[in-house]
Amino acid sequence: MYYEAKKETLVMLYRHTLLTAGQLAILLHYKPKTMYNIAVELREKGLLRSVLLPFLKRNHVGYTLTAYGARAAASLAGDETVFRSKGWEDGPVQLEHYYGTNAFFADVIRYSLPREGEGLIEWLDPRAAAERYVQPRKGRKPSALVRPDGFGMYVLPGRGRLAFHLEYDTGTETLWRLKEKMLQYGDLLPVIWPRVEAVHVLFLTRGQNRTRMLMDIWEALAKGSFTRETLPCMWVINEQEWKEQGVGEALWQGSGGQQLRLLDMPLLPPLPDAIPILGRQPREQPPMERK
Repeated sequence: MYYEAKKETLVMLYRHTLLTAGQLAILLHYKPKTMYNIAVELREKGLLRSVLLPFLKRNHVGYTLTAYGARAAASLAGDETVFRSKGWEDGPVQLEHYYGTNAFFADVIRYSLPREGEGLIEWLDPRAAAERYVQPRKGRKPSALVRPDGFGMYVLPGRGRLAFHLEYDTGTETLWRLKEKMLQYGDLLPVIWPRVEAVHVLFLTRGQNRTRMLMDIWEALAKGSFTRETLPCMWVINEQEWKEQGVGEALWQGSGGQQLRLLDMPLLPPLPDAIPILGRQPREQPPMERK
């Protein structure tokens, strides 16, 4: 089992780039102590490195793979043929962006844990999420116009599924670039999703003024830039409000002054069969932690 936990850790770091021990523990349903022990062992073998997260208090660290570790993880994930080591040689640059994106999904998983039959059944990393939207281009290589920071599918028993794309905005991208992203969501999602009116794009931003500006941009686009009447739902929230109010109570701002909590947003129909929920995988204690 402990051997499998180490393999799972490598694959999760390969997919999500930067994770803390706490985030890994929530995602993989192990104790934080287990994840610390695994990280120490993998670091000693040269498979991962610790990264100081200076924007957090109390000297928090995250973990990311070395080039050697990423190659091993790519093999476990079945990516041997597409793996390129160069991007892993110096470690990630956008630490706040990776941390904030993964913290959002970890918060959602944590919130779901005491709720019977409820939770995330899908969390796609940026590359996997983009691959869903790869479109053919005449005379050119296929490309993904929509590249969310993550995609999630949250099941609510007896009600349906919440499908959402996350855009975590640290303030480094220009409003023009964010407008371009909104255009791409509005153009492509109606082509992909039959019930796009129940598919969501969430912008988690810094600064209340930026939140309002983003919604103004979307409302202007919705009035005059799209050929389809049915569009995905666009929502924005300030990161501080999200942290203070939490998953269950934070109000997201939508078009026309609408305000909704995350799990009150329109849902897709439920699936006929039950799917495993992230954070609830059956586990045994590692041998070193058994009493």
